[in-house]
Amino acid sequence: MLFLKRFFTGVLLILVSNSIHAAKPLPFKIGGFTETVFIVSDIDSYTTFFTKIAGWEVKNKHLDEKALKVFWQLPQTAKLTQRLVGNIGEERGYIRLVQINGVSQQRIRSNTQSWDTGGIFDINMRVTNMAKKFKQLQTLGWSADSDPVQFSFGPFIVKEWIVTGPDGISFALIERIKPTLEGWPNVKEFSRTFNSTQVVRNINTSTNFYREVLGFKPYLEHKGASSSPGKNVLGLPYNLTTDIERSVDILHPDGINEGSIELLQFHGAVGKDVSHLAVPPNLGILTLRLPVDNLSALEKHLSLKGIQIVNTAQIHLPPYGLVDMLAIKSPDGNWLEFYQSLPQ
Repeated sequence: MLFLKRFFTGVLLILVSNSIHAAKPLPFKIGGFTETVFIVSDIDSYTTFFTKIAGWEVKNKHLDEKALKVFWQLPQTAKLTQRLVGNIGEERGYIRLVQINGVSQQRIRSNTQSWDTGGIFDINMRVTNMAKKFKQLQTLGWSADSDPVQFSFGPFIVKEWIVTGPDGISFALIERIKPTLEGWPNVKEFSRTFNSTQVVRNINTSTNFYREVLGFKPYLEHKGASSSPGKNVLGLPYNLTTDIERSVDILHPDGINEGSIELLQFHGAVGKDVSHLAVPPNLGILTLRLPVDNLSALEKHLSLKGIQIVNTAQIHLPPYGLVDMLAIKSPDGNWLEFYQSLPQ
């Protein structure tokens, strides 16, 4: 939860008990997202970035091109290339890079401000040396609305930087300063991904979707503005940080911060909405992929709740094997994919 302090310098974060608003058991069990899908314009460049800068490795290059083109409703003339990258020693928090040639594309989040809604705003990873990553990414031409910001709350001191690279893809990088970070043995350069933020139009509508429809549980809830004006990683004018409240809900099927989804609403800062662009084959962070133990029950449940199924497919998707997949859109138009591994 440390990264949340980027929103509220000097304010109290409130942990929420998972026992609140206990829901009726659902006929399926969703897990936290295991991977994020990036549609990129230059897969070789991103592969080099993750292996040389992030310290990750290529886990797999297999692509079930025909099935994926049908699932994403792409023309058969499209040409796809895919690489799964991940933190060395980890079996979760992957990023799946996909390059699509032969189609017209736009950036999902192009020239956006942090308060512009639609698409996936960022993914979160831990780093061990913020100064080193700041220098490396600036040299590569990545940019941000601020320099890394150091802050403290309770016993923790951290640095955070939300930085944007090619194709409008943003990372929230977090370095623990004190006390020493424990339980993350594979953090050498970048850690695995563990959280992802969506900027939403109405936090109550979005939270209800994840909790009431998908059965997620709260990890953290907060609403407030900064206690004093000043620098912040979200690009708010210094003099408005105390005036613009931000609502944050972090949710996960088990109420933990591992593959969790963070919803963020700005109250008083209104921008454009790019949700209509958050579809394949457009460039950027397309989707989170979440495992489920009973996809057919989920599909029936979603239909009963009035949630439109965008498409379904059966795809070979290493390392999960042959999977059944289902895609929907959230109330904010964000593309979500669920998968169930089939018997081998």
